[in-house]
Amino acid sequence: MFTVIQRLRVEWSHCDPAGIIFNPNYYIWMDGGTHGLLQAAGFDFVARTRDSSDFLGCPLVASNMEFKRPLRLGDIVTLVSRVEKFGTSSFVVTHEFSSGSACDLVARGAEVRVWAHSGKEGGSAIVALPVPEAVRKLLSVEKTVDISV
Repeated sequence: MFTVIQRLRVEWSHCDPAGIIFNPNYYIWMDGGTHGLLQAAGFDFVARTRDSSDFLGCPLVASNMEFKRPLRLGDIVTLVSRVEKFGTSSFVVTHEFSSGSACDLVARGAEVRVWAHSGKEGGSAIVALPVPEAVRKLLSVEKTVDISV
């Protein structure tokens, strides 16, 4: 499957008073990993949400996280994100965080997202529609891209 890698530095703003990463930051990084994955695969997420009156994005419907060891202020972490599987209207993105000279696994998470459109007549309802075949193909290519800034 298409994979993105990005390196991140644990900054002061990511940490609690003890200098250990505050765990919600993993979820922020996973969200960025998912959007970076779509963008790097060739799906212009920004343009699609801006230019489409009915596409509402890929909201999160479930997630999980497993922590192996804490990250600390100044650590460099490598995030690897990829689609693990597709459902009809959903897809599962896995995220692995590693750090240190041996690239030790420090955390692992997964997100279940749906392909969302607005309901009938532009109402506030969100409807999950099948993930487009073109998007499935983009995310199924065996390729790894480094999207670090």
